[in-house]
Amino acid sequence: MNLSDQIKHDIRLGLFCLPVMIAISVTGLLSGHVPAASIAASGAMTLAFGANKSWGGSTFVMMLITTLGLMLSAWMGSMAGNVVPLYIAGALFYTGLYVMIANIDSSAWWMIQQWAIAYLISGYYSDNATQDLGRAAMIGLGGMIQMFFLAIVYQHTSFRLKNLNPRAWLTFLKRNAFLYRHKLHLQWSVLTGVMAMCAVMSTVRFFHMPNGYWAGMTLLLCLRNNYQDTFGRARSRVTGTLLGGVTAALMITYFQHPWFLVTAFMVTGFISFTLSYSLISKCYWLYSAFITMTVVFMISSFTAPETGIAEHRVEATLVGGFFAIAAFLITRWVTHRKV
Repeated sequence: MNLSDQIKHDIRLGLFCLPVMIAISVTGLLSGHVPAASIAASGAMTLAFGANKSWGGSTFVMMLITTLGLMLSAWMGSMAGNVVPLYIAGALFYTGLYVMIANIDSSAWWMIQQWAIAYLISGYYSDNATQDLGRAAMIGLGGMIQMFFLAIVYQHTSFRLKNLNPRAWLTFLKRNAFLYRHKLHLQWSVLTGVMAMCAVMSTVRFFHMPNGYWAGMTLLLCLRNNYQDTFGRARSRVTGTLLGGVTAALMITYFQHPWFLVTAFMVTGFISFTLSYSLISKCYWLYSAFITMTVVFMISSFTAPETGIAEHRVEATLVGGFFAIAAFLITRWVTHRKV
């Protein structure tokens, strides 16, 4: 498939992901249940970014497992958020698992990344047990609606209806769990990754950085398998986040109407989906710019418009990017080789 055909495919797939997010957002605005809609939209948006991925030849199975993991991770993050040591311990666990699965299976790696992000974010929105459970359920609801909509509307072999058979995907899980046991191994990269996450979480807590979970997200997204990739990702993410944050902040300053914010969220989200499918490695800074704008518009569309969100993203991105590079430099120094 040449680049032109790939872009057409990406645009088409991205368009299939939009209806659910539009429906959730508009329903939330019209009904006045904007917080619940925001949470559900975040679940649907996560699944949209994985619409081009598959696990064992099945996108449906991957989406189902991702959604279940998102619900559990969001609930765990919310419950642990009020106990800082417990919350940090959970973040370290997810980081170690994330680094361990690298180079084993890219789809499983992506799923764990989404679970880790859900955990990090939810820890900043802790409430009582009922509210925490309800938040996790809303994330799952958004993900499930997105998953079934794509399975029904998007005619593709990876969404075959036979994937609805629980026995089939349970067999698949058991088979791959057995294979992974023989592939998982501890490396210095796992230790330095966990140490970097500990440093990130401690830094944002010590300085009381708003939306500090973004720093942990940046660390996970920047950690790659060699120094050049890690440095390139960190540099591109800082550049893109700065560009997207400034652009979104300026637009919010002059255009604060709720419908404009929702529309901007949909447009930037669609562009982010499209870029993530096949062009992310070619223009990561551009992807970072649009994903930053997507998050800023999403939060602002369901709450009071707040230009400070963009500033917080830039600050946290700098922290996460710095520790990602530091972690890889330490790994490279300790192992005395290119990792």
